[in-house]
Amino acid sequence: MRTIAKLCLIYCLLLITAHHLPAPIVEPEEKPTPAPQQSKAPKPNHSTKPETALEEQPSAKIEKRAQPAPRPAVQGPPRFAGTWTGKINQGVLGHVKTSLTIDTNATSIQLSRNLGGSSKPLTVSGSTASWKSGAMGEIAWTLTPSSDGQTAQVTMKGLMLTDSATFRRGAANVPAQPSSPTRHP
Repeated sequence: MRTIAKLCLIYCLLLITAHHLPAPIVEPEEKPTPAPQQSKAPKPNHSTKPETALEEQPSAKIEKRAQPAPRPAVQGPPRFAGTWTGKINQGVLGHVKTSLTIDTNATSIQLSRNLGGSSKPLTVSGSTASWKSGAMGEIAWTLTPSSDGQTAQVTMKGLMLTDSATFRRGAANVPAQPSSPTRHP
C-alpha cells in the first residue's frame, strides 16, 4: 500500500509541475480595406483666394517639364563606334586598364597594347558586338552598349578565366546624333 501511495503522490506532483505548451499563434485574417468611393459630383471649393494657372497644375507635371527629354539611343554601327575603356581581369596581372577602339563601320576592333595591340574582325549581332583574341582565338569577347550610349558591358571568356566589367566610351569619341537638314533661304 505504501508503494501505491508513493506512486499517487509522484503522479500528482508530476501533474502539478507539468509545463503546458503555449497556445498556437493564429494570424488574424487580412481583410482588404475598401477603397473610398468618390462621389459623382465634384465637391464645391470654399476657398476665397483666387487660383492661378500655376496652382491648378499638379506638381508632378511641372517636374516632368523641367527634366530634359532623354536622347534617343544611337542605332546601327555608330552605336559601337569609338574608344571604350575600363578594367578587365587578366589573371595573374589582375584588373588591367584596357581600351577597345571600334571603327565607325563596326567591322573591326583595335585592342590596347596590353591585349597585343592588334586589330581583330568584329561581328555585330543585334545589340552586341563580339570578337576573338588570343594566340589561337581562344578568348571570346562581347561588348553590349547600354541605352545611355556612354557605358557598355564587356565580357571576356577564356580557357581558365571569365570576367565582366563596365566600360565607358571616351567623350571625344561619341558619334554625332543624326540631325534633320536645315534649309537656308
